[in-house]
Amino acid sequence: MVISVLIDFLLAAGMVVLALQVVSDKAVLRSIILFVVFGLVMALAWTRLHAPDLALAEAAIGAGVTGALMMMAWRRLLIINPERPADTPLGRSRLAVPVALLSAVLVATIGLTALDVESPTHTAGQVAAEEMTATGLGNPVTGVLLLFRNLDTLLEMAVLLIALLGARAISPPASPEEAAVVETGTPLVGALLAILVPLSILIATHLLLAGTHEPGGAFQAGAVLAAGGVALILSARLKPGERPGIVMQLGVTVGLIAFVAIGVGIMALGETLLVLPGTWAVYLIETAMMVSIGLTLALLFAGAPALVGRRG
Repeated sequence: MVISVLIDFLLAAGMVVLALQVVSDKAVLRSIILFVVFGLVMALAWTRLHAPDLALAEAAIGAGVTGALMMMAWRRLLIINPERPADTPLGRSRLAVPVALLSAVLVATIGLTALDVESPTHTAGQVAAEEMTATGLGNPVTGVLLLFRNLDTLLEMAVLLIALLGARAISPPASPEEAAVVETGTPLVGALLAILVPLSILIATHLLLAGTHEPGGAFQAGAVLAAGGVALILSARLKPGERPGIVMQLGVTVGLIAFVAIGVGIMALGETLLVLPGTWAVYLIETAMMVSIGLTLALLFAGAPALVGRRG
């Protein structure tokens, strides 16, 4: 018991210290590295809270893909302005202390309000657990996301697509030289990719299939799939393209399209909007979402509307 409490205390203290270092460190690269470490520690914290789905998502998306995006942004800063790539203003903002105090007051207010809220007789988790048998799903997280919070999940896919469109609208296209960080002739890169890319596809497929009964699902699978794409981009096996083809456009929208098609089409049978007709619909939507999430994250990393294979 004492060891368990000590581990929890060290994780909580470590997260606070890392968070402070991330926002206060003057070196951009060191802040990015600390952010990745913070995400991994948070994944451990979610594991301690018996939330493996959130731990997987935090490790894959929060620490992995987001960290890679930040590293790419830092590298482009070097290209844009090599003289001062990572300068941070030396003076503190005059708003720092007032904002900190207001934030503390807000957190305290929310905490005191939460203490006065009466606990409901039946929580959402209990209701979801009672309905799991009828749905054919063994993983309550997937059941809640696709059956009880399906509108939230649908909107998350829409937000991801909007983020991609917004990024394309405000950022110039990346050149292949900016995207690649590994020389194509580097020894063992090809052998490493021959192992890494198929392994990412295999793990993504496992997470997708396991998501209905075990920790996993489309978001975790999509992030792992994107990791394989990021490796191909960094090694210049995939390069930024200027115009997306029909396959690329379909790939980033198929998750949203499948969800809407099934969720709205079911109304023709007299069912409620976004009610899924069976486990097959869950697998279909999750597969489509995995493809869209993986491709969207890879495109965001490349800073391009399309990806093309290296010729020659």
